[in-house]
Amino acid sequence: MEIGEWKKAEIGDLTVIGYVSRTGCYHSQIELAIVGRIIKDELIWGTPTKLLFEEHRLKPIGTLLDDIQDKTALIDLALMTKDKEWFEELTGGLKSGVSWSSH
Repeated sequence: MEIGEWKKAEIGDLTVIGYVSRTGCYHSQIELAIVGRIIKDELIWGTPTKLLFEEHRLKPIGTLLDDIQDKTALIDLALMTKDKEWFEELTGGLKSGVSWSSH
């Protein structure tokens, strides 16, 4: 598992999504920066919150973000999480007139 990978995890009947922010934590757990939760098939964004998970509880998100949210919300999330590479991927660099430095 690599830092920056997007994962989802089940917490009871709640699904959370986030990115790996640290590996090799307490008892070899993975730290996930949770940025959203899914409630009744609706994705709700939030301020990143870090939680520890055992690696086997984290699953790849696949196309989940694309399936649930439009690209504008993903761009906002890339800005919020300061993920410049993902931001540039979503906006096609500076072609769209949106600049990383302007946010």
